[in-house]
Amino acid sequence: MKIILSLKKTLLFLLCAGCLAVPAAASTSVTFPENWEIGQAFVVALSSHTAFESPSVTWMDRVISLDMEPGREGYVSYALLGSYVRDVKPGDYPLEFGFVQGDERFRVQCTVQLREKKYPEEHLKVEGKMVTPPKSQLARIQKEAKLAAAARRTMTEKRLWTTPPVRPVPGIFTSSYGFRRVYNGVPKGYHAGTDFRAPVGTSVRAPFAGKVVLAGNHYYAGGSVFIDSGNGVVSLFFHMSEIGVKKGDSIAKGQIIGKSGNTGRVTGPHLHYGLSLAGQYVDAAPLFETSVTALLKTMKSEVVRH
Repeated sequence: MKIILSLKKTLLFLLCAGCLAVPAAASTSVTFPENWEIGQAFVVALSSHTAFESPSVTWMDRVISLDMEPGREGYVSYALLGSYVRDVKPGDYPLEFGFVQGDERFRVQCTVQLREKKYPEEHLKVEGKMVTPPKSQLARIQKEAKLAAAARRTMTEKRLWTTPPVRPVPGIFTSSYGFRRVYNGVPKGYHAGTDFRAPVGTSVRAPFAGKVVLAGNHYYAGGSVFIDSGNGVVSLFFHMSEIGVKKGDSIAKGQIIGKSGNTGRVTGPHLHYGLSLAGQYVDAAPLFETSVTALLKTMKSEVVRH
């Protein structure tokens, strides 16, 4: 049993199913999954009848800044979270909510059990230079990798994402998240997004509102756009033939941001859509068929009282 401290006093409150908390000055609820599959997105919520400040959730060693908004018969903060199949193993992982209410700072500590999910293998044939790039391109590739890593780890407080997201293109899925990719017989890791069938020149729409944090032509990803939608939610669009936005642009949900193409490391025309949640690549496909409200109904809720 672990004692959780507030700034001015020590209180102990035991919730069932492995959740310890310092009770707030008013009734507060936390909603989270007891267990979930690796690679799949989930939602968590912090809600109270009384206003609170500085809400956050800590997951996979990242502190995700949240905003408070009216909802759930009072006030609520939401976060979309998940785990990257390449990096995360099955097991129990800590999840911590933090907030200030009155003149006290409180923490609620919970545990999420992540279960293994089997993803198939996929063999692809591409140009040799896309498996073993020439030495002349290595500096470029390293630079672009750093820019992309920084972009997908963007953390802003304002929630601009709403569910369900808009499909970026109308085509069917041609390659799903999590596939173990083998290029020209060489294993190259896991597919970190969802590929949509899209002829060159198909309009690409933003699934969420947000702001462009990176746009340009990259060696592997081709024409690329990264959009920050707040709370660590970052959308990635690869292999585009035309980019119609630039870094710093504000984007409306459903806005056309460019056209699909056949650029970068591809086997044919398509759009790669990736979703990064606090730096963790997750499977975006199920989100197109659901909403925060529906996801929360599948989660566990605990009430913290003083």
